[in-house]
Amino acid sequence: METNYTLLTEKEALWATMLMEVLRDNSIPCVSQPVYGAGFTMKTGIPERQKIYVPSDNLTAAEELLQSLFSESDTGEEDSPAI
Repeated sequence: METNYTLLTEKEALWATMLMEVLRDNSIPCVSQPVYGAGFTMKTGIPERQKIYVPSDNLTAAEELLQSLFSESDTGEEDSPAI
């Protein structure tokens, strides 16, 4: 059986790792894909970003977890964890 994965979000690598741990702790499978690649980030100094994908069937539950962990501030910074 083939599972279709859907993009959940894109986060800096640190936050992506944290989010993936929470998803897995909640029995939601997930995979990540680097946005830039190690060579580019090392050369430019841009922080690595990861795209997080979840099965389409788990998207709603994953979005709820995402919203509970991260909130957009007035400054538009979407990588800040909710306080």
